[in-house]
This record gives sequence, structure tokens and C-alpha cells, in this order.
Amino acid sequence: MNKAIIAGIAAGVLVVGLIFSPIFNVSPLSSAVADHDTGVVRKFTLVANEMVVQVAPDNVLHPGGIQYSAMVFNGAIPGPVISANQGDTIEMTLRNDGKVIHSVDFHAAIGPSQVLSGNVKSGESKTWTFQVPNAGVFMYHCGADGLNGVWEHIANGMYGGLVVHPENEKPAKEFYVVWGEIYNSADGGVFVGSDGKVGSFDVGKFLNQNPDLILTNGMAHKYVPSIGKEVVIDLNKNFELFKVKPGELTRWYMVNAGPNDGVAFHFIAGQMDVRDGSIINRYGTQALNEETWWIPVGSASVFEATFPEEGVYVGVDHNMSDVVKGGAFAVLATNDSTADDHPAGTMVPSKEWLHEHSDAAGMMDDSMMMEG
Repeated sequence: MNKAIIAGIAAGVLVVGLIFSPIFNVSPLSSAVADHDTGVVRKFTLVANEMVVQVAPDNVLHPGGIQYSAMVFNGAIPGPVISANQGDTIEMTLRNDGKVIHSVDFHAAIGPSQVLSGNVKSGESKTWTFQVPNAGVFMYHCGADGLNGVWEHIANGMYGGLVVHPENEKPAKEFYVVWGEIYNSADGGVFVGSDGKVGSFDVGKFLNQNPDLILTNGMAHKYVPSIGKEVVIDLNKNFELFKVKPGELTRWYMVNAGPNDGVAFHFIAGQMDVRDGSIINRYGTQALNEETWWIPVGSASVFEATFPEEGVYVGVDHNMSDVVKGGAFAVLATNDSTADDHPAGTMVPSKEWLHEHSDAAGMMDDSMMMEG
């Protein structure tokens, strides 16, 4: 479509909006917080620390598996999913059990006093509140020491997602998936591995944008048992699978933590509706049918998909080098699937569950849900 036609359509839409806005009494976009304030306060705790984690299983691509000196929220990569309804207030506590300064940055909030925790030194904690006026899924991550080293803290695993449910959201089976990259000083590459050494952040690989691994929820090929039919390559003997019923609506909250590269997400044998909030305060009304969708680094997307037939579907980053490095997961459509057979850590508290667990005063303590 040429620019003149697009400009004409845009002008027409603007005129119609100016004529009819008094009739429909549309509230200003700047009043989003006030318009959607539910009066509900939800309490969460994030615990920052440093620890060694396994980021790749023992397989032919990574002989012996890969151990990495990571930075974590609540003991794992990624940090736990935080779930709220549009207009809720979050009361967040950041506790630093680690040895270095940590902080946190919430993309779901607006304004420095709400988005940023500020530095939290070892052994200290900080509590503050912020509102979530807009629905969708948003990245949170460590901001290190006032952004000094933020790239390393993100690359080391300090990230997660905050889901904000809209009022008009339909019930669905929901999943939490976070993508990330590892730049490992001890990793010799595919088919070589680290020879049992525990690796740490490699700034050279980082600056050259050459990650050793692509993680889904903290591990390369975490949800992929094998590939190949005639020639089978086993990838993870301790695999988990995402399970769904054929024909049921599923919703996927996907966060791309990076820290460097985007994710060209695609379901092999499937398609999806993209529910990103491209119109402010109207998340849930946008349904863009796609087969591959770009998730920029530091961003997140909401996908809805229905898997019509029994069988295996595969979610991938369609950058094929990233698939080799771990960027894939399997989805099994089976009539044996149940409502709560999610892989550990991937279930998202639904809009309905949150409504049911808010008391009369509008207070709720989710820290146990997150830490459990």
C-alpha cells in the first residue's frame, strides 16, 4: 500500500475519532493507571544470589553437560513468573543474599521510582510499590550497580517475566517460556564442551555476539528429548515436554532476555495469534495471525495457539544456529493432557485464579507461590 493511501486512511480515522469521541466519552490514554486501578495489592519477593547451575544436559553436543557460575533470582534461571491483573498494584521486595550489588528493573511499570529498585547491597533488602496499568507480558531483569555491569548480570541469568492479565482475556492453558544466552569462558563449543570446568561470563564472546548456548527456561534443549528419525541424536535424557489437548486454546508468555539477539519464534507444524499490546490499554483486542514472529531483545510477546491434531509440535528460534545451540522445545498434543501437567516452573497463575485469591482488603501474598 503506498504512502498516500496510508496517509489518507490515517487522516480519516483521526477525523472520525474527533467527531465521535464526545459521544463515546473515551478517557485520555494518560489516565490509564486511574482508569484501571483495581485496589488490589499483590506482594512478591525476589531473592538475588550467585550460584553454579547446569545450563546444558550431557549429550553429543555438550559432552558431560555444562555447568556455569550464574546469577539468579529465587535460585534459578529464569526468575519466577510474576502474575497480576491489569490495574493491580505490586508490592515488591528485593532481598540480596549474594556477594555483589544487585537491583531490578521492571519493564511493566512506568517511571524511575516504580521501575527501578536502586542498588541493594549484599545482606540488604528493599521494598517498594508500582502499578501495572497495561496488560501483556514484560521482562524484568537485574540492573546491576546502577547499570554498571547490567549486561553481565543479564547474561548470567538474572531475568524473568511479569504477566499482566487483561479484563477481556479468555480462559486458556498458559505457559511461561524465557529465552536467554550464555557466554561461557570454559565452553569450547559444540561437540567439545567444557571438560567438567565451571564457566563464567566471557566478555569477548559477549562483545562478538557469539553465545555458546541458547536457553529456554534456563537450559539448552531443556524440553527436547531427541532429533532425527533415521539417524537419532539424543539431546536430553531428563527431558520434560509441554503437553496440550488437541484443539484447546493455549497461551504462551515468551520473554526474550537476550542480552544481545532477537528470537524469530515459530511453531513447526503450527501457527499462532499474536496478542501484543500494540494499541495502548487494549491488549486482548489485537489478534495478528502469524507463522513466525520477531521478539526483540529485552522484549516479550503473548502468543495464542491451537494444535489441531495429536502429535509433536516444536517451538523454535528460526535462526538455525540458535536451534543447534539449544533454542527449541517440544509440544506434545495428546488427549491424555490435563489442566495442570505443566513442566515445573512454567504454569502461570490465571486471571481467574488471581480474582479468587484476592481477599476483601485486596491484599495477597504471592511470595510462596513464586518461591515454590
